Amino acid sequence: MNHRHGSVQPWLRRMLVLVLLAALWGLGRYEVACAEDVFREVQGDHFIVKYLLADERENALRILQRAEDYYKRVADGIGYSRYQEYWTWERRVNIVLYPDQMSYARFTGQPVWSKGYASRDSRLFHSKVVVSYDDQPDFLEEILPHEITHLMVWDFLGFTRKVPIWFEEGLAQLEEQGKRDVVQEAMQGVVAAGNAIPFTTFNSLNITSIQDQTRVSLFYAQSLSIVDFMLTRYGKDAFRHFCRELRQGGEFEESLARAYPAIFRTLFDLEWKWKNYLQNDFIPGGSK
Repeated sequence: MNHRHGSVQPWLRRMLVLVLLAALWGLGRYEVACAEDVFREVQGDHFIVKYLLADERENALRILQRAEDYYKRVADGIGYSRYQEYWTWERRVNIVLYPDQMSYARFTGQPVWSKGYASRDSRLFHSKVVVSYDDQPDFLEEILPHEITHLMVWDFLGFTRKVPIWFEEGLAQLEEQGKRDVVQEAMQGVVAAGNAIPFTTFNSLNITSIQDQTRVSLFYAQSLSIVDFMLTRYGKDAFRHFCRELRQGGEFEESLARAYPAIFRTLFDLEWKWKNYLQNDFIPGGSK
């Protein structure tokens, strides 16, 4: 026996939702509709997952559980766990899922290549938000942890705190499943060939100004490689100390020297020891 809505095919219900969203957009009511009229939701301790179709509830619950898991892991990594009142009750983060890429791009204004984004003050949802769309095989393992980490770093360090983009992007990639070893092995070859981005350029590089996609990929890989090196080689305690120094207002290089005394006096010490680690100590697929 069919359930109550069993006679309506999923593709037809999806089309009806999109038609409704388009109509609301034309009436200038889309912003209100997104927050109140159209989206269903499931709630957790730190997140609210908003979704459109009733048959997406199980997927929304799965996303909610994974988001809560990522919150705990990232919090532990940066020393955020002592601030457990962050992102609770009215400060919970919204995770908003559109039914497909077309509706996501149309109603958020994101470029067609975008898979998701994070914002501290969304014009649509007036809260911290992660926005994406369904049917992405890499959403749970890559996009969700990446965007959650961005929001947590902004909150923990302070949104106006200036840290190098590479450090934030390296942190944001840490929880992307299965990525660390692949990147470290690739960067081992890059460093051996002398093709790593020099820190004189790397530390102030803004990826939004880069047109070469290969260089963008190298920037992300090198960012993750260095952050993973700091954690793997010197442990979580020193890394948390470093993050706390940044949170308390220290400049990046100054905080590095305080958290890693006699190890990193300057950024160039970090660069040299990272390269030395990849060339002499990193073992692909083995212990590090």
